[in-house]
Amino acid sequence: SDVWLLHEAIDLCQEGQQFYAQATLGADDYNIKRTFIHMAKIRKCMLEHLTPLFSLVRSSQARPIDSRTYHQQSSRRHYAKAEQVIQDKPLPQVIAVLVETEQQVLVDLKQAARKAKNQRVASQLAEGIAWLQMSCDNMNKLSVVHA
Repeated sequence: SDVWLLHEAIDLCQEGQQFYAQATLGADDYNIKRTFIHMAKIRKCMLEHLTPLFSLVRSSQARPIDSRTYHQQSSRRHYAKAEQVIQDKPLPQVIAVLVETEQQVLVDLKQAARKAKNQRVASQLAEGIAWLQMSCDNMNKLSVVHA
């Protein structure tokens, strides 16, 4: 249902926002720091648009969701590998892992957008996906600069 899709998208955005906010603190390179700040801002913006939709879609749902079941299914952490790599690996490796992570996040969000039945949910996800794709492309360019 759209409730599950939105819940997953919101979790993804929250996890990404927290990761990039933390990563910004440890970034020495100006361009990397700027990219991390931008990635965190995109997540914040997506959350500001998706969270009200969640309440709207949830109130129109006939059957309430069981949050325990949901959390058992959505325990996958997208940024776990990136959190490990960012601690002690060289910058090109960190960027490569982040690009790979963001590609997977994009795949998951695109899948959610395709499955969404509510047009507002689908279009809001699509807008966020477009911003994330552009930022991911910019991060990919940084990997060439720092290689």
